[in-house]
Amino acid sequence: MRPHRLRVTAFGAFGGTVEVSFEDLACSGLFLLHGETGAGKTTLLDAIGFALYGRVPGERGKARRLRSDHAAPGTPTEVQLEATLGGRRMRITRKPEQERAKLRGAGTTTEQARVLLEEQAGGSWRAVSTRVGEADAEIADLMGMSADQFFQVVLLPQGEFARFLHADAGDRAKLLQRLFGTDRFHAVEEWLARRRKATADEVREAEAGISGLLARVAQAAGVPVPSDDPELSDDPLASDDPEPSDGPLPPAGWAAQLAEAAVAGAAAGQAQVAMHRGELDHALDRQRDAERLADRQRRRQDALDTRDRLAAAKADLQDRRAELAAAARAAEVAPALAEADRTSRALVQARVRENQARQRAAAAPGVTEPPGASAAELRAAGQEHVTRLGRLEALRSVSQQADDEDQAAGAARASAAALAAQVDAATAELANWQQQRPALSRERDQAAEAGQRLPAVQAEADRYGRAADDASALAVARADKSRQEEAWFAAKMEYLELFEDASRLRRVRIDGMRAELAATLVDGAPCPVCGSLDHPELCELRGERVTREQEEDADARAAQASERAETTGARLGAADVRVSDLTARLEVDGFSIAADLVSLQADAARLKAAARERRTQVAELAALAARHAELQAALEALDQAIADTGKQLAELTEQRESGLRQAAGADLRAGRHRESLLAQLGGQPDLDTALTAARQAADALTAAADAADATMRAEDDTRRAGDLAVQAAAEAGFADLEAARRAQRDAPWRAAADQAIREHEASSRAVAELLADPDLDVALDPPADLAGARAAVGEARQVHDDAVAAYDRAKHRAEQLADLAPRLAARLDELKPLADRAAEARRLADLAAGLGANTLRMTLSSFVLAARLEEVAAAASERLLKMTSGRYSLVHTDARRGAGRSGLGLLACDGWTGVDRDTSTLSGGETFLASLALALGLADVVTAEAGGTRIEALFVDEGFGSLDEDTLEEVMTVLDGLREGGRMVGIVSHVAELRQRIPAQIRVHKGQAGSHLTVRTQVS
Repeated sequence: MRPHRLRVTAFGAFGGTVEVSFEDLACSGLFLLHGETGAGKTTLLDAIGFALYGRVPGERGKARRLRSDHAAPGTPTEVQLEATLGGRRMRITRKPEQERAKLRGAGTTTEQARVLLEEQAGGSWRAVSTRVGEADAEIADLMGMSADQFFQVVLLPQGEFARFLHADAGDRAKLLQRLFGTDRFHAVEEWLARRRKATADEVREAEAGISGLLARVAQAAGVPVPSDDPELSDDPLASDDPEPSDGPLPPAGWAAQLAEAAVAGAAAGQAQVAMHRGELDHALDRQRDAERLADRQRRRQDALDTRDRLAAAKADLQDRRAELAAAARAAEVAPALAEADRTSRALVQARVRENQARQRAAAAPGVTEPPGASAAELRAAGQEHVTRLGRLEALRSVSQQADDEDQAAGAARASAAALAAQVDAATAELANWQQQRPALSRERDQAAEAGQRLPAVQAEADRYGRAADDASALAVARADKSRQEEAWFAAKMEYLELFEDASRLRRVRIDGMRAELAATLVDGAPCPVCGSLDHPELCELRGERVTREQEEDADARAAQASERAETTGARLGAADVRVSDLTARLEVDGFSIAADLVSLQADAARLKAAARERRTQVAELAALAARHAELQAALEALDQAIADTGKQLAELTEQRESGLRQAAGADLRAGRHRESLLAQLGGQPDLDTALTAARQAADALTAAADAADATMRAEDDTRRAGDLAVQAAAEAGFADLEAARRAQRDAPWRAAADQAIREHEASSRAVAELLADPDLDVALDPPADLAGARAAVGEARQVHDDAVAAYDRAKHRAEQLADLAPRLAARLDELKPLADRAAEARRLADLAAGLGANTLRMTLSSFVLAARLEEVAAAASERLLKMTSGRYSLVHTDARRGAGRSGLGLLACDGWTGVDRDTSTLSGGETFLASLALALGLADVVTAEAGGTRIEALFVDEGFGSLDEDTLEEVMTVLDGLREGGRMVGIVSHVAELRQRIPAQIRVHKGQAGSHLTVRTQVS
C-alpha cells in the first residue's frame, strides 16, 4: 500500500478541508509530522485508517466521534484517500454515519455511512463499488491484511508496544491472536475435546448396542430370544441354537444358521414366482395379439373415410385454380396500376398547392402581378423584391451604429455609479485601517519581549520536569528493589530445600536398588555386578522405597527452583542498577533526594508541582512569543493596506469623472445616425419593418412560381403512367384496367389457395398408398375380442403378485438376517479398536489443552503464538542491536511467570553484562528503542504472514523525546534504512531536533475554528 493524496473534511480536529499530497513528500522518503499538542497529528493517521477500513484504531475508534466539533452545520464529514493497492491505483471516498439538517422542515436526520471506491483507468476514474460491504471486501483483498494488522504494521503505535513489552502472557496473547489469526488452532483444540467426548460416547454406545442386535436377529427370524444356556447368564450376547445341535453355539453362529434357513425359504419362493410369471406372460401375448388386430381394423376404417371426403371436395378445386391463375396475371400488372393511381393523386395535390401559393402571393405587401400570371412572370417579380431586400440590408450597419452608441452611453453611466460606491467604501476602509494600527503595534512589542524570556524559563521547566520524573521513577525502583531482594532470598531458600530433598531421595533410591539386587542373589550363582559366586553380606531394604520417577521429579523441581532463583537475581541486579542510575541523574541536575521512601515521594510531589508551574509559564510565554512573527507581518500588512487604499481612492475618483464624459458623447452620436436612417426607409417606421415586408413579398412570389412548375411536371407524369398501365393490362390478357383491378388478390390469399390445392393432392396420394399397404388388408368383421384377453391377464397377474409378495417377505427376512449376523460379529470385533481410539483421543486432547504429558502446560494455540513471537523477537533484535550499538537484543523464553501459561515470555539480552533482563527493567529511552524495534519486527512478520503484501508507507508515532543525541542518531539510521525500495516513512514527534534533521515536514496548526496544516517539501 502506497498513499498518494489524502483529503480530510470536517474530520476530528479539522473543521474545514485539508489536503496532503504524499507524492510531494515521497522524493525524500522520510518526512516529519509535527505540531502543537491536540492539533490533530494523529487525526491524519486516523483518516488513512478510516478511508481503508471504515474505522480508526484504539480507544478513539470505540468513541465513534469522527465528526469535527468545529465543522459548519452544512459541511459533511468526508475522507478521500488516493493510493496504490495491490498494484492498482484506487481512490476511496468514505463518509461516516452523521447527523444532517432535513431537506424539508426543521430538525435533523441520520445519514447512513457511505463509500465510493474508484479505480484509475486510461486517465479517468471508473467506479468499482458504492456498497459498503462490497467495497470493504475489495479493499481488504487488495490490502492483504486485516484492519488490526494494518493499525499495528503501518501506523506503529509506540505506546501500545511499550505496554506489550511489559505485559504478561495473557495480554501478549490477545494482541498476537488479533494479528496472526490463531482461531483455527483454537478450533483444533475444541475439535480434539469434542473428539475425546465423541469417542467415549462411541464406546458406551457400542457396549450398549451389542445386546440389542440379538433381539433384532430373533425378531427378524420370528423365533424367541434364547436365554436357557448357562453361559449366556454372564454374556448377554450368547444364545441357544433353535435347532438340535451337539452343543450350545455362540451368538454369531446362531445368527448364521438362521440366515441360511431364511435363504432357503427365499429360494423356494423365487421358484413359485418364476412359474406364475410364465403363465402371466402367455396371457399378455394373447392380449397383445388382440390389440394389434383392433388397431389394424381402426386404421383401415379411417383411411376409407378420408378417401371418401377427398373425393367429395375434388370438384371445388377447378374454380379455385382458374381464380388463382387470373390473380397471378393481375399481380404482374399491379405495379403499373399503382403508379398510375399515385401520379393522379399527386396531380390533384399539386394543383391545390399552386392555388394556395398564388393566393398568398396576391396578399403579400407590395405585390401587383395579376392572378393568372405565368410561372416566369411570378419569378421575375420575386427577384425585384429580392433586389430591394439587399439595398435595405445595407442600411443595417447605420442602425447598429446607433444602438452601439446607446449601449456605450448606458455602460459609461453604470460604471460611473459603481465607481461612486467604491469611492465611499475606500474612504471608510482607509479610516478603519488607521484606527487599528496603535493596538497592533503594542501587541507586537509584547510578543517580542516574551520570546526573549522563553529560553531561560523553558530550560528551568525541563530541569524540574526531568527531576520530577526521575524522583517518581526512583521511588518505584527502590520499592521494586526491596521486593526483588525478598523474592531472591525466598527463591534461594526454596532451591536449597528442594536440592536437599532431591539428594536425600537419590540416596534412598540407591539403597533400594542395592536391596533389590541383593534379593535376587543365590549362593553359587554369579553376581550380575561383580561376577562373584560368594555373597557374604546381603543388604536389606529399610524404610521407604523411592522410584525413578520420584527421583526425576525431585530433580526437576530443584532445577526449576534454581532457574527461578537465577531469574530473580537478574531482576534484583537490574533493579539495583536502575536505582543507581536515577540517583546519579538527580545529582547531576542539582537535586538532593531523601533516603527514605516517604520523604522521597514527598520530594517527587513537590518537584512535579514546581514543574507544572514552570510549564504553565512556558506555555503562556510560548503562545505569546509564537505570535510575534504573525503580529509583525500583520503590522506590515496594515501599513501596506493604508498606502494601497489611499492610492486606490484617487484612481477611483478620476475613473468616475471620465465615465460621465464618455456617456454624453455617445448620446450625441446616436441621434445623428438615426436621422440618416429614417431618410432612406421610404416611409417605413423602422428598418426591421421594411426588411420584413420585402422578404415576405419575395418569398411569396418565388413559392407561387415553384408551385406552378410542380403542377406542370405532375401533369406530364400522370399522362405517362396511364399509358404504361394500359399497355401492361393488355399484355397480361385483360380487356381494360378495370378487369385487371377485379382480378387482383392479395398475396396471403394466393398463398393460401395454392397451399390448399397442394395439400388436397398430397392427401389423395397418401390415402391411396395407405390402402395399398398389406398390413391394412384385413377384414373389418368380426371385431377383435379385447375384453376377454384383458380379463385373462388380470387373473394371471393377481396370482403372480401374490407369489411375488410371499417371495418379497422371505427375501426381506433373508436380507435382514444376512445383514444382522455379520454386524453382530463385527460389533464384537470393533469394541476393542473403539476403546483404543478413545484412549488416543483423550491423550491428544489433553496434550493440546496443556494437560497430561504436556510438561510446558502450553495449549496448542499458545505454542503457535510462541513460534510467532520467536520470529518477531528475532526480526526486532536485528534493528535493536543497531539502535543500541550492539548492546541489547530481544529473546523469546518459554519460562512461566507465576502460575500463568508458559511460552510468551520476552527478555532483554544485555550484551555488555551478559545478563538476560526482564523487559520491565529497561529505562524510558531503552523501552522506546525496544518498542520501536518490536513494532518494526512485528511489521516484517505480519507482512510475510499476509502473503508478502508490500507496504510502501510506515508511520512512527511519538517516543523520540526520551533519546540522547547518539541514540537518536542510531534510531534515525535504522529508520533511514526503511526507505529502501522507495518506502515512505512518516515520523510523528514533538522533538525540536527532528525538525532540523528532516527537511520534509507537515506542520499541523490548531485554532479556535479548527486545525489546518502546512506542507514543506525537501525542494521548498
